[in-house]
Formats: sequence, structure tokens, C-alpha cells
Amino acid sequence: MLLSLLLVTSVLLVACSGKDEKSGATESGATIKVAAWNSAADALTEQIEGFNKKYPDIKVEILHSDTGYSKVTPALAAGSGAPDIIQTQARDFQAFLTKFPDQFVDLTDKTKAYHDQFIESSWGAVTQDGKVYAMPWDIGPTALYYRIDLFEKAGIDIASIKTWDDYIEAGKKLKEAIPETTMTGYTNDFNLYEIFLNQLGGSYVKDGKINVNSPESKKALLLQKKMKDEGVAINVKDGNGRITANNNETIATNILPVWYAGTLQHSVDKQAGKWGIAPLPAFEEGGNTQANLGGSVLAVSKQSKHTEAAFKFIEYVLTTDEGQQVMIDYGLFPSYVPFYENETFKENNNYFGMEVYPFFAGLTENIHTMDHGPIMLDATKPINDLIGAVLEGKNVDESMETAAKAISKTTKLEVNK
Repeated sequence: MLLSLLLVTSVLLVACSGKDEKSGATESGATIKVAAWNSAADALTEQIEGFNKKYPDIKVEILHSDTGYSKVTPALAAGSGAPDIIQTQARDFQAFLTKFPDQFVDLTDKTKAYHDQFIESSWGAVTQDGKVYAMPWDIGPTALYYRIDLFEKAGIDIASIKTWDDYIEAGKKLKEAIPETTMTGYTNDFNLYEIFLNQLGGSYVKDGKINVNSPESKKALLLQKKMKDEGVAINVKDGNGRITANNNETIATNILPVWYAGTLQHSVDKQAGKWGIAPLPAFEEGGNTQANLGGSVLAVSKQSKHTEAAFKFIEYVLTTDEGQQVMIDYGLFPSYVPFYENETFKENNNYFGMEVYPFFAGLTENIHTMDHGPIMLDATKPINDLIGAVLEGKNVDESMETAAKAISKTTKLEVNK
């Protein structure tokens, strides 16, 4: 009798201690580690207090990683030591799935209820063979930031800039009126190329093959070259150089995503009230004016011993108003659409004199899904070399083929013909 009572008591104690981590438990007492970088890591750190009000028994530690993933990839390759949650750039995640197969938890069932609540194009980066392996985080809808006062001085009406050809002509007019100011700056990396490529509906990979030699790629590259050749774009080297150019009025526009609004406010603060924001010009009148640049995802490592707790954290930071409130404070524009109805999201921005976030929300409706494929961890240098070659005047078709072959050699993927 005593033995039976002890056995029953033991069973009850086990049952009360929490469910098995693989069965949908909250995993009381779990400690989860999250690898992220820069402002994203800071935003996630600030989320912990609110998360612990809801889940007081789950401890969260933020590990500051880097955009080169040097603190994450060795553990994934070794099969041990990886954090529970890993941030990657959206464009890199397919490469992670290929380079580190069976290292990420299948979240298909857990994310099914949220599918219609996120920007449709954001799911492409996290889906492979119909299964979802990460949650979309932020996105980068892109626009044209322009100096209202400089445009007025040069007699340029922003409403008249409907196409990129119009933009180039306006740039010439600006240069004539204000010789010390050029229309924009480029940094000779693939940010501008990707904006144009996405706007055109192009992709780095198509049907499983390298596609940087596509008609859309050629059109994007030739626009970059035309902007340089026509004298409406100067090389400002890097992000810091761009800030200096803005402060010195060396450039009058920036072709960048929503997050650059925060950069202008904090680093070009004396120009409050002088900046406007407009949709991108189209490649042809009436054409697409929307594009995305950037964005991240959050994935759960299969090495995690607390996958349920890890998803609870992701769920809190990405699918609640409380979580998204913190994100927007750090300039992370949500791909989670319900937050667009939040009053904070709709607040007027004094620097620009407009409701900035609702404006950018209107630039997410026709963003093309871009297939980055599994190549982006290996494609950075060949693409930068490609852009540099075209800007230097080398044959665009030959340069695209060279880049495609270089990526193919590393990734073993075929090249589209």
C-alpha cells in the first residue's frame, strides 16, 4: 500500500513539474539564448521585461552576434553549441537552410495561424519545399527621400517625377540650379541594385538556377550606370559618407528603405522640416513603384532543448502589439500587418511633417517576392564585382555571365541561360 502511494505521488510530482518540451509545454525554468546584432539585439533585449510579465519562468539571454554570422555558423556546422534562436537577414536564410540542413525547427504548424497577418512577400524567404522554418520579422519598403527646399530652389515639382528617366532629368536641372549639389549618392554595393531588381520583379535565383544574368538584372544595372554617366549620382563610399553628404547638402535625395527616416532624424537633425518622402519612380510610366530592401527573420535551432519556449518568445516579440511597439521604437518596420492599425504606428512625425509609417505601409501592397535562393552567403563579392564592372563601362552581358559563373563555381548551382 505504501509503495503504491509513493508511486502515485511520484507520478503526480512529475505531472506538476511541467510538460515535456516537445509536447507544447511552456517549459518553466527554461533559459533560451537569442543571437542578434546591433539595434535588433537592443530591441530584443528591451522585450525581455514585457515577455517575463507573461512568462515569468522563462529566462532570455541576448547574445550580440554580427552580420557575418561568425558567432553562429561554427556551431551550426559542428552540430552543437548553437543558440536557441538565430537572427539572419531575410536574404540569407535560404542559404542557411542549404548549408546547414536539418538544423532549424519546422514551424509550419505553429505559424499557420499567422500567415495572413504578415506581408505576403515576407514568407518567401522563410519557406522551403512548402514548409516554414522561421518567422518574418521586419521589412524595408523603399521610397525616395528628397529635399523639399532644394527642389523648390531648382524649380523641380516632385509630382512630375513619375519615372526614373524623369528623375534623371530632374537631377540635371538640380545640378544646373545648384552646382554644388548632386541628385543622389551611391555606395557601389548591391543595395541600389537590389532595390531596382526587386522593383522590376527580378530574382537572384529562378527555378533553382542562378539568375543574375536576367533581363531584369541587366535593366537594373544599366539604370545605375545611366545615373552615374548622366552626372546625377556620386559615390559617397559608405553610410557615414552619405550622412556627411546629406549634412553638407552635397546630395538632395536618398533612395532607401523606411529605416533611413530614423537615420535622417538622428544624424541630420538640423534639417527637420526640409525632407519629404515620395514613392519610387517607376521604370516606365504607370509601372511598379514598390520595392523592398533588407529585413530579418527569427529561426529556432534544432539544437535547442527548449524549442517551445523559444517559439513563445518569437511569438511575443513579433505577433503582439507590445512586442511590435518596442520594434518600431528601434526603427524596425513590421511585416506584421495588424500593428498597422495601432495608434502609435499612425502618429505624425514632426521631422517629416507626415505620418511616416502609414505612408510606408502603403508601399508594401505590391512588393514582388524575391527569390534569393541559397546563394547569398557566397554571392556578395561577385555581385559587387559585377556592379563595379558595369559602372566602369565594361560590357554588361559579359559582366553578368562572369558573376553568374563565379557564383555557380562556389554554390554548384547551374546558371539560367
